[in-house]
Amino acid sequence: MRKILGVFVLAAISTVPAGAQSAGMTAMQYYVGSWTCTGGPIGQKPVTANVTYTIDNGVMREWVMVAAQGKMKKPYVLSNATTYDTKNGRFVQAGVDSDAAWWVSYAKPWSGNSEVWMDHANSTGKLGRGEVSRTDHNDFTFNGYPSASAAKPNFRVTCKRS
Repeated sequence: MRKILGVFVLAAISTVPAGAQSAGMTAMQYYVGSWTCTGGPIGQKPVTANVTYTIDNGVMREWVMVAAQGKMKKPYVLSNATTYDTKNGRFVQAGVDSDAAWWVSYAKPWSGNSEVWMDHANSTGKLGRGEVSRTDHNDFTFNGYPSASAAKPNFRVTCKRS
């Protein structure tokens, strides 16, 4: 499965000239650096995560690391790769986590202070959406929804630049 995702990401970034990829990724510079995030599934005790974003050659890499805490018996790690698809005018993200889950999501460019990610495919077959709201240069909130049309989030995280 990892090989398939690797091929997907490689195909996605190799179909667009390097200059166009970099220009499309300008909005994602906001994330570059280290963040401390707190939250999780709605109704459960929040956990803390360390998140790092880098951008290199038109690809943003995201690493989320959650140490074992609370009811968590083992650490959790998530990795995303994001690039800009100039042909379709959207961001494309592929990710995997330490629980062997995988996903591919799309997002249109930022609108005001929000970004909306729609699942295209994932390991569960239950497609949802995620919404990011930038509060300011050092803070953002992510809300996860169990479906594309759900009104109430089932996951919430707030992040602060470290």
